[in-house]
Amino acid sequence: MSTIFNWNRYLPYYSRSEIRHFLSKEYTRLNYPHAEKHAQQRHTSFCYHIEHAEAFYIQSNESPTIIQPLLQFYGLSHLVKACLITKDPYYPSNTSQLAHGVSSRKKKKSNYSFLEDTVKIQKNGLFPTLSSLLFHVEHLENLTLSMQDLLLLLEDNGQEGDLNAIQCHFLILYNLSMIARYETEWWGNCTMYKETEDYSIIRSFLHLSSHYAPQAILEYLNDSNSKV
Repeated sequence: MSTIFNWNRYLPYYSRSEIRHFLSKEYTRLNYPHAEKHAQQRHTSFCYHIEHAEAFYIQSNESPTIIQPLLQFYGLSHLVKACLITKDPYYPSNTSQLAHGVSSRKKKKSNYSFLEDTVKIQKNGLFPTLSSLLFHVEHLENLTLSMQDLLLLLEDNGQEGDLNAIQCHFLILYNLSMIARYETEWWGNCTMYKETEDYSIIRSFLHLSSHYAPQAILEYLNDSNSKV
Protein backbone atom coordinates (compact mmCIF):
# COMPACT_ATOMS: atom_id res chain seq x y z
CA MET A 1 0.00 0.00 0.00
CA SER A 2 1.32 3.44 -0.95
CA THR A 3 2.03 5.86 1.89
CA ILE A 4 2.14 8.89 -0.42
CA PHE A 5 -0.69 11.18 0.61
CA ASN A 6 -3.57 11.41 -1.87
CA TRP A 7 -4.22 15.11 -2.37
CA ASN A 8 -7.55 14.40 -4.06
CA ARG A 9 -8.89 14.21 -0.50
CA TYR A 10 -8.53 17.98 -0.37
CA LEU A 11 -10.63 18.58 -3.50
CA PRO A 12 -13.64 19.96 -1.53
CA TYR A 13 -11.32 22.68 -0.22
CA TYR A 14 -10.38 23.85 -3.72
CA SER A 15 -13.88 25.05 -4.56
CA ARG A 16 -14.10 28.81 -4.02
CA SER A 17 -17.88 28.75 -3.62
CA GLU A 18 -17.78 25.93 -1.07
CA ILE A 19 -15.04 27.65 0.92
CA ARG A 20 -16.95 30.94 0.98
CA HIS A 21 -19.93 29.07 2.39
CA PHE A 22 -17.77 27.17 4.90
CA LEU A 23 -16.00 30.30 6.13
CA SER A 24 -19.22 32.28 6.40
CA LYS A 25 -20.82 29.57 8.53
CA GLU A 26 -17.70 29.15 10.66
CA TYR A 27 -17.30 32.88 11.29
CA THR A 28 -20.98 33.08 12.22
CA ARG A 29 -20.54 30.17 14.64
CA LEU A 30 -17.57 31.96 16.19
CA ASN A 31 -19.63 35.16 16.56
CA TYR A 32 -17.61 37.33 14.20
CA PRO A 33 -19.68 40.25 12.84
CA HIS A 34 -20.04 40.57 9.05
CA ALA A 35 -19.24 36.88 8.59
CA GLU A 36 -20.27 36.76 4.94
CA LYS A 37 -18.13 39.78 4.08
CA HIS A 38 -15.09 38.25 5.81
CA ALA A 39 -15.67 34.95 4.00
CA GLN A 40 -15.73 36.78 0.68
CA GLN A 41 -12.45 38.50 1.54
CA ARG A 42 -10.58 35.44 2.88
CA HIS A 43 -11.72 32.45 0.83
CA THR A 44 -9.17 32.98 -1.94
CA SER A 45 -6.28 33.15 0.53
CA PHE A 46 -7.48 29.93 2.17
CA CYS A 47 -7.54 28.11 -1.17
CA TYR A 48 -4.11 29.37 -2.18
CA HIS A 49 -2.60 28.11 1.08
CA ILE A 50 -4.00 24.63 0.36
CA GLU A 51 -2.72 24.71 -3.22
CA HIS A 52 0.74 25.87 -2.16
CA ALA A 53 0.88 23.17 0.51
CA GLU A 54 0.07 20.50 -2.06
CA ALA A 55 2.82 21.76 -4.36
CA PHE A 56 5.41 21.68 -1.57
CA TYR A 57 4.47 18.17 -0.42
CA ILE A 58 4.35 16.72 -3.93
CA GLN A 59 7.76 18.23 -4.65
CA SER A 60 9.07 16.76 -1.39
CA ASN A 61 7.97 13.27 -2.43
CA GLU A 62 9.96 13.67 -5.64
CA SER A 63 13.05 15.20 -4.02
CA PRO A 64 16.11 13.80 -2.22
CA THR A 65 16.14 13.70 1.56
CA ILE A 66 18.56 16.63 1.73
CA ILE A 67 15.82 19.17 0.83
CA GLN A 68 12.70 17.39 2.10
CA PRO A 69 12.65 19.17 5.50
CA LEU A 70 12.42 22.58 3.82
CA LEU A 71 9.62 21.52 1.50
CA GLN A 72 7.62 19.73 4.18
CA PHE A 73 7.98 22.55 6.71
CA TYR A 74 6.68 25.13 4.25
CA GLY A 75 3.95 22.74 3.16
CA LEU A 76 2.76 22.26 6.73
CA SER A 77 3.04 25.99 7.41
CA HIS A 78 0.63 26.69 4.54
CA LEU A 79 -1.82 24.08 5.82
CA VAL A 80 -1.70 25.60 9.30
CA LYS A 81 -2.27 29.09 7.90
CA ALA A 82 -5.34 27.83 6.04
CA CYS A 83 -6.69 26.48 9.34
CA LEU A 84 -5.96 29.77 11.09
CA ILE A 85 -8.03 31.64 8.49
CA THR A 86 -11.01 29.46 9.45
CA LYS A 87 -10.69 30.59 13.08
CA ASP A 88 -9.72 34.24 12.64
CA PRO A 89 -10.79 36.29 9.59
CA TYR A 90 -8.17 38.89 10.52
CA TYR A 91 -5.20 36.51 10.52
CA PRO A 92 -2.47 37.68 10.32
CA SER A 93 -3.51 40.74 12.30
CA ASN A 94 0.05 42.01 12.86
CA THR A 95 3.55 41.42 11.53
CA SER A 96 4.66 39.57 14.68
CA GLN A 97 2.37 36.68 13.70
CA LEU A 98 4.40 36.18 10.52
CA ALA A 99 7.51 34.95 12.37
CA HIS A 100 7.98 31.22 12.95
CA GLY A 101 7.43 31.63 16.70
CA VAL A 102 10.16 29.16 17.58
CA SER A 103 13.96 29.24 17.63
CA SER A 104 16.72 26.65 17.50
CA ARG A 105 20.36 26.57 18.50
CA LYS A 106 22.37 28.30 15.79
CA LYS A 107 25.62 26.40 16.01
CA LYS A 108 25.79 22.67 16.59
CA LYS A 109 28.39 21.16 18.90
CA SER A 110 31.08 18.81 17.60
CA ASN A 111 29.40 15.89 19.38
CA TYR A 112 25.97 16.94 18.13
CA SER A 113 23.06 14.52 18.48
CA PHE A 114 19.77 15.24 16.74
CA LEU A 115 17.74 13.67 19.55
CA GLU A 116 19.38 16.01 22.09
CA ASP A 117 18.87 19.11 19.96
CA THR A 118 16.25 21.55 21.22
CA VAL A 119 13.81 24.20 20.08
CA LYS A 120 12.51 27.09 22.17
CA ILE A 121 9.01 28.53 21.90
CA GLN A 122 8.80 32.29 21.39
CA LYS A 123 6.13 34.72 22.57
CA ASN A 124 4.88 35.67 19.10
CA GLY A 125 4.70 34.00 15.72
CA LEU A 126 3.06 31.18 13.82
CA PHE A 127 3.62 28.44 16.40
CA PRO A 128 2.12 30.19 19.45
CA THR A 129 -0.72 31.44 17.24
CA LEU A 130 -1.60 27.97 15.95
CA SER A 131 -1.26 26.55 19.46
CA SER A 132 -3.73 29.10 20.82
CA LEU A 133 -6.27 29.34 18.00
CA LEU A 134 -6.34 25.73 16.84
CA PHE A 135 -5.63 23.76 20.01
CA HIS A 136 -6.31 26.23 22.85
CA VAL A 137 -2.84 25.72 24.30
CA GLU A 138 -1.49 28.87 25.95
CA HIS A 139 1.55 30.02 27.93
CA LEU A 140 4.21 28.16 25.94
CA GLU A 141 6.68 31.06 25.83
CA ASN A 142 10.27 30.03 26.66
CA LEU A 143 9.35 26.33 26.77
CA THR A 144 12.32 24.29 25.54
CA LEU A 145 11.76 20.85 24.02
CA SER A 146 14.24 18.30 22.73
CA MET A 147 13.70 16.29 19.56
CA GLN A 148 13.56 13.18 21.72
CA ASP A 149 10.78 14.75 23.82
CA LEU A 150 8.76 15.49 20.70
CA LEU A 151 9.30 12.10 19.08
CA LEU A 152 8.28 10.36 22.31
CA LEU A 153 5.11 12.44 22.43
CA LEU A 154 4.29 11.24 18.91
CA GLU A 155 5.07 7.65 19.82
CA ASP A 156 2.85 7.82 22.91
CA ASN A 157 0.11 9.73 21.05
CA GLY A 158 0.36 12.40 23.72
CA GLN A 159 -1.28 12.65 27.10
CA GLU A 160 -3.61 15.28 28.49
CA GLY A 161 -1.78 18.58 28.68
CA ASP A 162 0.83 17.51 26.12
CA LEU A 163 1.31 19.08 22.71
CA ASN A 164 -0.93 18.00 19.87
CA ALA A 165 0.70 15.79 17.21
CA ILE A 166 0.46 18.59 14.63
CA GLN A 167 2.38 20.86 16.98
CA CYS A 168 5.08 18.20 17.38
CA HIS A 169 5.40 17.71 13.62
CA PHE A 170 5.65 21.48 13.14
CA LEU A 171 8.47 21.82 15.70
CA ILE A 172 10.49 18.87 14.40
CA LEU A 173 10.13 19.99 10.78
CA TYR A 174 11.10 23.52 11.77
CA ASN A 175 14.32 22.29 13.38
CA LEU A 176 15.14 20.00 10.47
CA SER A 177 14.57 22.84 8.01
CA MET A 178 16.95 25.06 9.98
CA ILE A 179 19.57 22.29 10.05
CA ALA A 180 19.19 21.73 6.30
CA ARG A 181 19.65 25.47 5.65
CA TYR A 182 22.36 26.46 8.11
CA GLU A 183 24.22 23.33 9.21
CA THR A 184 25.31 22.38 5.71
CA GLU A 185 28.34 20.26 6.59
CA TRP A 186 26.64 18.22 9.31
CA TRP A 187 23.48 17.81 7.24
CA GLY A 188 25.46 16.72 4.20
CA ASN A 189 27.39 14.13 6.23
CA CYS A 190 24.15 12.88 7.76
CA THR A 191 22.17 12.51 4.54
CA MET A 192 24.96 11.48 2.17
CA TYR A 193 27.28 9.38 4.34
CA LYS A 194 24.77 8.31 7.00
CA GLU A 195 27.50 8.31 9.65
CA THR A 196 25.22 8.17 12.72
CA GLU A 197 21.88 6.78 13.84
CA ASP A 198 20.45 10.26 13.28
CA TYR A 199 19.92 9.51 9.59
CA SER A 200 17.54 6.59 10.13
CA ILE A 201 15.57 8.55 12.75
CA ILE A 202 15.26 11.61 10.53
CA ARG A 203 14.45 9.62 7.38
CA SER A 204 11.74 7.66 9.20
CA PHE A 205 10.21 10.83 10.59
CA LEU A 206 10.16 12.59 7.21
CA HIS A 207 8.48 9.56 5.65
CA LEU A 208 5.85 9.51 8.40
CA SER A 209 5.23 13.25 8.41
CA SER A 210 4.84 13.48 4.63
CA HIS A 211 1.47 11.72 4.83
CA TYR A 212 0.53 12.06 8.52
CA ALA A 213 0.57 15.87 8.68
CA PRO A 214 -1.63 16.52 5.61
CA GLN A 215 -4.09 13.87 6.81
CA ALA A 216 -4.21 15.33 10.33
CA ILE A 217 -4.90 18.83 8.98
CA LEU A 218 -7.57 17.44 6.64
CA GLU A 219 -9.29 15.77 9.59
CA TYR A 220 -9.11 19.04 11.52
CA LEU A 221 -10.76 20.93 8.65
CA ASN A 222 -13.39 18.23 8.16
CA ASP A 223 -14.22 18.33 11.85
CA SER A 224 -14.64 22.11 11.72
CA ASN A 225 -16.72 21.81 8.56
CA SER A 226 -19.05 19.29 10.18
CA LYS A 227 -19.90 21.79 12.93
CA VAL A 228 -21.26 24.45 10.58
